Amino acid sequence: MRRAVDCVIMPEQLETTAAATSRRPGNGLCVAVIAMVAGLTLLRFLLCGVIELIPEEAYYWTYAKHLALGYFDHPPMVAWFVTLGTAMLGDTAMGVRIMTILLWVATAGLLFLTGRMWFGKRVALLATLMFTLLPVYVGTGLLVTPDAPLLFFWVVTLYLISKALHTGRGWYWLLAGVTFGGALLSKYYALLMAPSLLWFLLLSPNHRHWLRRAEPWLALPIALAVFSPVIIWNSHHEWASFLFQSSRTAGTSKSTLRDVLLFWLVQLGVLTPLLFALFASAAARGVRRGWWQRDDNWNFVASFSLPLFFLFAAASFKTQIHVNWTAPAFLSLSLGASVMALDGLESDQPARAKRWRWGAWVTVGLCGLAIVFGHTSLAWGIPKSFAYAHAGGWRAVSERVDAARVKVRDETKQEPFLLGMDKYNIAAELGFHLHDPNDCVNMFATGGQGLGYRYWTDLARFEGRPAIAVVPKPSADLMSQLRQHFERVGEPQQLRVPRYRGLNRQVYLLICTGYHAAESKAPNP
Repeated sequence: MRRAVDCVIMPEQLETTAAATSRRPGNGLCVAVIAMVAGLTLLRFLLCGVIELIPEEAYYWTYAKHLALGYFDHPPMVAWFVTLGTAMLGDTAMGVRIMTILLWVATAGLLFLTGRMWFGKRVALLATLMFTLLPVYVGTGLLVTPDAPLLFFWVVTLYLISKALHTGRGWYWLLAGVTFGGALLSKYYALLMAPSLLWFLLLSPNHRHWLRRAEPWLALPIALAVFSPVIIWNSHHEWASFLFQSSRTAGTSKSTLRDVLLFWLVQLGVLTPLLFALFASAAARGVRRGWWQRDDNWNFVASFSLPLFFLFAAASFKTQIHVNWTAPAFLSLSLGASVMALDGLESDQPARAKRWRWGAWVTVGLCGLAIVFGHTSLAWGIPKSFAYAHAGGWRAVSERVDAARVKVRDETKQEPFLLGMDKYNIAAELGFHLHDPNDCVNMFATGGQGLGYRYWTDLARFEGRPAIAVVPKPSADLMSQLRQHFERVGEPQQLRVPRYRGLNRQVYLLICTGYHAAESKAPNP
């Protein structure tokens, strides 16, 4: 059945001549979407060999080398996809990233199919074009994080829910339960989809009858069964992951004002200012028309975006919110934003339509710059001000560390292990570039924060062995930790290698011998 919005934003459907058809904005949008998806995908394939893995990606590669039902920091889906990619293409940057690239393409296609069910083809195309342009989504199509599988499973779940609502076929709900479980296996806060759906159905006179049927309720135990590997892992590890995630907003923030301001500034940045205003307007219309006036289309827009967004807005009073956490909220919201954008671009008032066109080109320009700088900064450090501090130079560091390891092995006749004295950056990068995920460990070896290394590293293996400790910057605290766990700690040797032209990475190497997992009180000359 034709929706009311089609009558508002598609007046050209009454024209039947070939010339009129060729002028339809939908044709241009379709070409733009295909060009953006194909162009960005090709660009990512070309740059995969140039852009080194950033530490987060190397850390998830280390996940994949220690396959488990769950991990301390995250559910396991990102590790499973990395395992699939490296099984096909080996332990290379392309192997690590291939599934992320493909998931981004699939997410774009599913967003189009979902949007078309609710608002028609042109709105769906424009929303998909926004997806390919927005900085918040561009990064998730290249860099390996749990967000790529989350966005994919989030959208496929929305698609299956939409199919169930539009066709009346109950088995779509059961499939949605499977994909909802996949979203939970990607990130824990995907749980917000369940109350969002309940809220949508409660406010929808046309679809509320599903609450009296079994299929939507059966989707929940199905999702729980899919998610059960994480429950099993946590039950065997003192519920460590659940406790870690739930404690992130516990207590009182020491910099509440800064965190709240930073949250809103980040949203402004990842959406661009004009699209931020457009999305805010779409959210307001979603509340008014969807929640108050019971319009199903706008109810869908608001119900699957605002609960998640405002959860993190509230959480910003307790903790610092990462740039990617709100990304799923903008998927359904982009549909409402596209309706409003088309309404403005096709206004009968020439001045208003002109303002919208100017705004559209300015936004496309800003997003284009963000896409270019995002890729060039990772590949070549251009511009320098955009270069990610933890990116680049790790291959060269690993080569120098490996040379030091060979020298220590020859001198001591023992196999040294590699100790990265930070959260995980150094250990993960060394493990990836030296293809040695088992003999690389983070500060867990000296009593520091273990993260995932605590659960896959047996420190007894290192007992009595020498180590090459890699330190970001020597400090009294780090040196004290090393001396408590080694019989002898050498002097720091500065290592400086190029990251990009004009930018260097500096670390310090220390040759340590006689490792003890327990703190040693013996003299340490």
